[in-house]
Amino acid sequence: MANIRKSFNFKTGLQVDNDNFVVNSNGLVGIGTSIPQGYLLNVYGDSRVTGLVTTASLQAGVGTVTTLTSSTSTLGVASVTSLQVGSSPVVTNLIGYAYTAFETDNGGVGLHTLSHIGINTTASPSASDAELNVYGNANVTGVVTASSFSGDVAATDLTGTIDNARLPSSMNLSGIVSATTFSGTLTGNADTASNLSGSPSITVTDIIATNLSGTGVALSGIATAVLELNVGTGGTALTALESGKIGIGTDSPTSEIQVRKSSGSLVEVVSDSGEARVSIGQSVGVGNSTGVLRFASNANTLDLVNNDIGDVRSIIHAGTGAGSTGNFKWIYGQTNAERMTLTYDGKLGINQDTPVNTLHVVGTSTVTSDAFVGGNLSVAGNITGSISFPLIINNSNLSSTSGITTLSQLRVIDDVNFNTATFVGLGTVVGINTTNGATGFGLDVQNGIQADKIEVTDSGGINANSGIITAQTFVASGGFRVSTGSTNPVQIEYATSPNRVIFTVVGIGSTSLQLF
Repeated sequence: MANIRKSFNFKTGLQVDNDNFVVNSNGLVGIGTSIPQGYLLNVYGDSRVTGLVTTASLQAGVGTVTTLTSSTSTLGVASVTSLQVGSSPVVTNLIGYAYTAFETDNGGVGLHTLSHIGINTTASPSASDAELNVYGNANVTGVVTASSFSGDVAATDLTGTIDNARLPSSMNLSGIVSATTFSGTLTGNADTASNLSGSPSITVTDIIATNLSGTGVALSGIATAVLELNVGTGGTALTALESGKIGIGTDSPTSEIQVRKSSGSLVEVVSDSGEARVSIGQSVGVGNSTGVLRFASNANTLDLVNNDIGDVRSIIHAGTGAGSTGNFKWIYGQTNAERMTLTYDGKLGINQDTPVNTLHVVGTSTVTSDAFVGGNLSVAGNITGSISFPLIINNSNLSSTSGITTLSQLRVIDDVNFNTATFVGLGTVVGINTTNGATGFGLDVQNGIQADKIEVTDSGGINANSGIITAQTFVASGGFRVSTGSTNPVQIEYATSPNRVIFTVVGIGSTSLQLF
């Protein structure tokens, strides 16, 4: 088609097809639309410019620009391979952007923004978060200066030297400080401190800790351990558990108070003056329902006291142990001699450590009151002193094959049999069939006496107040006299010299004799 150089003037507009190209009466040009509005050029669809496009302002939806140079531009979504802002270096491989742009000043040295920044996160920080949030590790080769610090700092993660010139003189930390060593004075609250070592001097009102350890801990107030209190390595010196159990020498006590040593244990209750007491029972303050072990209630005296009305019992072999059961023993400590032993089967020995009888006494025994013997009484030695028997000793037999039995009075109800005795001596007066022997006689027989032979010594005699004396043989060595006791008695007198018998009165054939 030939070139036509013409000028056209369309007052009411120009339109090619429906919406390929439209110029309306207001001078608005529309390409791809029949209703251009708002802008002088409205292009609906892709546009290609092979030359230079110069504009005072540019507003675009989606644009792909190789190089964009503009004094003022408003972009919706721009896809670029590189980006240069002002005189800054060209930025390539751009993968992020700031909603509020960073601004530079001080000759391009400084960079600042008013927005909160989050690194390694898909969620933007809120207004209550810190201005800079780094989720992950941060490697800072220079100096970090902060008016405050919150978070965890591990000493092993720090390199280089941190000296006074790089730290402020006063530090306020709200998080956790971890360090291999710490030197200096620590003041304030260490709410979450897990370990404090060395030789610090700490003065506090209350210490509440999960674990409290150290070579010297001096407390002037109250120390409260919620779970456990340990002294020594692992609590082997002393352990107090939350359950109320205390262990000395063990870190796992199984009773309220347990003392355990590998060899030799000692528990002391010492009072420098006054009584030393140990009280057990069911009432506080050494009340009525208690038992007390005490020393020095009386000088140098040990007492075992039951304040209640019950018994005091000593029990041996109450467990299930096998073997021979021991004994109850009372020992004199200066010589270790057993002064009294009570065997488990009920034999009591005094000065005898192996009693063979229920009561086995070695030495002298004194009974000041009654004594009861239910069985036989065996005496190996002599019985001295006086023994008071009742008037009648029932069910008793006196039997002796040797020795002398001396009685003040002997009353015999039935026959007396002296068997083969050659001599019988019976006190001062022996009464037969009488309870009161006549004075001056050794033998008083109330119903007569019969004997094969009666012998009277020189100084003795036979005195018969009445009755008949009958004998086959009568021998008188010094003479004899029969009298009636009157002034003129009837006499039968035997005289030794001359040998004769004088009869004062002789009656033959009559028993009634009368002296004329």
